[in-house]
Amino acid sequence: MPNIAKTVRMLNFRRMRKVLSLFSFAAIALLVACSQEPEAPVDHSAILYKGVRPMNVRVSENTFDENIPALQKRVNLRYPMQVGDTLDVCILEFRSDVYALDYYMNSGRFQGIVPILRGPYLEQSIRSDARIFIFRHDGFRRYERSDLENYVRSFPGYHGGFPQEFLSLPFEHREVGRTSIQTRNFLGLKSFFPVLVQSYRDANLQWNVARSWDQVDENVYKSWKAQLRTVEPTDVMTDALVSYFNVGEGVHGMATQLPGGRVVVVWGYLGWTDLERKFFTASDRIFEARF
Repeated sequence: MPNIAKTVRMLNFRRMRKVLSLFSFAAIALLVACSQEPEAPVDHSAILYKGVRPMNVRVSENTFDENIPALQKRVNLRYPMQVGDTLDVCILEFRSDVYALDYYMNSGRFQGIVPILRGPYLEQSIRSDARIFIFRHDGFRRYERSDLENYVRSFPGYHGGFPQEFLSLPFEHREVGRTSIQTRNFLGLKSFFPVLVQSYRDANLQWNVARSWDQVDENVYKSWKAQLRTVEPTDVMTDALVSYFNVGEGVHGMATQLPGGRVVVVWGYLGWTDLERKFFTASDRIFEARF
């Protein structure tokens, strides 16, 4: 039987959901509508690299590439730096920053700050929000990383750093290098919405926490949830708004849609009692986050 503290926490969790769900969707929708201003078109011919204008600009709108999901625009620029030396810049613009981050992390094409030698050329890359900048230049000429970063910062609407959405995931016991983006498949199922995933380990315990990148429509969440292999958990008091499922042998999971529309999923090689504790921690943190 669940102890009194666990019962009280579950009741508080249910009460919080019922009260906040009456207001959260409308409030968040209003906030998003007010904060989303259309971005002014970028005049690429006016973007300088160390004071030099591009001698050639080619913009391809709505470029379909089955190997680059959610790509919306490809921009190619060429800068004449000195006699016999040009800097080629290819900018991939995605539907949103989560798709750019997904491609940057998972395509295997990029190595972070490490330059890649491709034939006689060096290739360096930088991701900024929904854009990925690919710099290609003569392998015998050195281009300072700081100069390339300053070029990226010169673009309108630049925001540096790692996406704030990751900050809403719990911090304790994170596994270094076990962070990922999933946009097409999640838990081996079709993904109806992008999710951020972080893995955790504490001694012999291993688990994962995922959250939707943004708010998710209730019907979309239900479509994803319908794919789960649901089970009846033991040793915990169940909640009708939480899905309890198995991912594989010995891998339990819990999922729910929080008031406001974010989805949180926790799964791992844990008993239901330990998993429920991780689930509450993750749900609280993700719900209270501003992003």
